[in-house]
Amino acid sequence: MPLARRLTWPPAPVSLDALDLRVEIYPGVPAIAEISGEMDIASAPWLRETLLLAIRRHGPAISVDLHGVTFLDCSGVNVLLATARRARLEGGWMRVVRPSAEAWQVITLLGLQHVLTRDHERADPRQDCAQAG
Repeated sequence: MPLARRLTWPPAPVSLDALDLRVEIYPGVPAIAEISGEMDIASAPWLRETLLLAIRRHGPAISVDLHGVTFLDCSGVNVLLATARRARLEGGWMRVVRPSAEAWQVITLLGLQHVLTRDHERADPRQDCAQAG
């Protein structure tokens, strides 16, 4: 059964409940992707396609809000890096904002806080919108 992804306004949550993952896309500059659940090897392919679709539909500036992430493994980190790369290739950027304690621990353990966040802090995605405008 194919998964349907609706990226509309107002935001329609996109979830893969069997894999304990939920993504909500809020269009704008930047677009905001709120992720909650487990970013792991089982959900990574679906999550990658969802984030790349958000870039295609809403432009290459995207803030990825990880406040609801309960687990992050190397597959999830790879999704973030691939999303950042695609955004840069299209003239934009990807920034992780509001990481959960679990996500922040993995990001800092891997030394990626300077790669995935701006100003090396846990920013609020709404502040990014105000600063970008």
